[in-house]
Formats: sequence, C-alpha cells, structure tokens
Amino acid sequence: MTENRAHVEVDHEHIHAADHTDASAGRLSLAAVLNVGFAVIQVVVGLAIGSVVVLADAAHQAVDALGLVTAVIALRVARRPATDAWSFGFGKADALGGFVSALLLLGSVAWIVVESIKRLANPEPVDGVAVIVIGVIAIVVNGGSVLLVGHRHGEEAIAVRAARLHLITDLLGSVIVVASGVLLAAGGPDWIDPVASLILSAAVLWTTWQILASATAILLDRTPPRLSAHDVGALLEAQPGIERVHHVHLRPLGGSRVSVTAHVVVDGERSVHDTQEVVDELRQVLASERSITHSTLQIECHPCGDGDVVASRDSSCDTLGS
Repeated sequence: MTENRAHVEVDHEHIHAADHTDASAGRLSLAAVLNVGFAVIQVVVGLAIGSVVVLADAAHQAVDALGLVTAVIALRVARRPATDAWSFGFGKADALGGFVSALLLLGSVAWIVVESIKRLANPEPVDGVAVIVIGVIAIVVNGGSVLLVGHRHGEEAIAVRAARLHLITDLLGSVIVVASGVLLAAGGPDWIDPVASLILSAAVLWTTWQILASATAILLDRTPPRLSAHDVGALLEAQPGIERVHHVHLRPLGGSRVSVTAHVVVDGERSVHDTQEVVDELRQVLASERSITHSTLQIECHPCGDGDVVASRDSSCDTLGS
C-alpha cells in the first residue's frame, strides 16, 4: 500500500513538472517571437539613423531571441526519459542551452565593443528623437517579455534563467538607449552614442559571466553550492549502525536533481536483507534532510581500502558476501 501511494505521489510530481514545462515553453516561445520581430525593426532604424547604440541593442535583442529559442529546446529535451545510451537522462540539456546562449551573447558583446570604439574615433551625428522613440518601444517589448517569462521560486532551469537575465539586461539597455537619446536631442556631443553602447556592453558582460559560471559548474559536475561531500558523509555516518562513510561523490543531474554515491561501512555481520533496510533508511535520510532523491550506496562490512585511509578491521563478511 505504501509503495502504491509513493508511486501515485511521484506521478503527480511528474505531471506537475510537465505542466510547468509546457507553460514555460509557451511563454518563452511568445517572447522569442516578440524579440525577433523587434530586433528586425531595430536593425532597420539603427542603420537609417546611424546609431550604434540602437544597433548594439538590436544585436542584443537578436541574441536574446536565440537564447529564448535555445531555452525552449532545452526544456523540451531535458524532460525526455533516460535511455540505455543516456542512463542519467537529459537533465543537463538546460545547462548546455544556457552555456550556448551565453557564448552567443559574448560574441555580440565583442562586436558591439569593436563598433563602439570605431565610432568613438570617428563620431557621427545621430537623431536623438528617433533614438528615444525606438528606446521607449524597446522598453515596452522587453518589459512584456520579462513578465511573460516570469519567475519561479526555488530551483529552475539554467536556460530559462539565462533567458530572463538576457531580457532584464536588454530592458536596462533600452533605458540606456532612451537616456542617450535624450542627451543627443538636447544637443549633447556625438560620442554619447558609442559611450552608451559600451556601458550597455559592460552590463551584458556581467550577467553573461554569471550564466557561464553556473552552466559550467553543472556541465563539469561541480557539487551544488547548497551541499558538500563532507556534510553528506557526516550525515550518513551519524546514523545508527554506520561505522564509516567514504568515497562520497555528488553531482548535479540538471534542475534541482542531485545524485550521490558513497561507500558505507556497517557494524557487525549483516544479512543481505538487513543491509537493504540500512540502504532504505539512509535514502530516506538523504531525501528528508538534503532533498537528495537519487542515491547509490555501496554497503561494506569493512573498509574497502580503495584510496581512502580508514581504520582496519578483522570482522568477516561471510554473511554479507563480497
């Protein structure tokens, strides 16, 4: 009866996660369409009035659209079930999507910086009123896109987080565009336009670095910030009947899922049935205390001597087996 109830609870959780993924993908798709359309308008207007800051914002807008599409694809792929060839599933697809999106953004920032430096060397007159108009429209589009993507409390796909950060920085960039347009319309110097684009590039670079760092940590299996191998090992070792815990390894599986593997030395002689009960109890502790639901625990009746320095024991393992 307990197993059936647990199965039903898991099914409800999976259904809820699937519904949330579908809703997020739908909102991201709509935001992508808005960003692609407006990026085209910005390019046309930017070329027409000769504003590098508008073109810079257009490039950012286009890359944002690519980032949104990447996030949609990553969400779809991440929910695919595990296979024989991909036994851990596709949960890290969101981190890969966020990483690719950040690289695209770095490319656009490099182009913007080069063009801005060129324009600083040879300033050109820019229509300040046109810059203001396109900037105000950009604020509306980017603000609406941020609201569409929304915010989910707790753990969240990195690709979605990357998309939101892109949109927020683009919103801030649109404010910079309007500010530079106001200064130009008021008779400010022509170098205001390229300087504003450099300021926008610095803001974009900061958020891009954060996304790259988070995505790289997941792709390279860095232990999640809220956990540590020492802490998890100490938690398991504190349980009744446990003598020693070693070879503890934690890795992210994508989203909020974490996998832990460990060697657990139990006291005395145990039957296979007893050790299975020990494993079940330890898994419950990991789930309730650290929210870790994917664990692989190797039970030992004496230290395995595989790398870790542990106290030697003479107890036999005849009951447990090798």
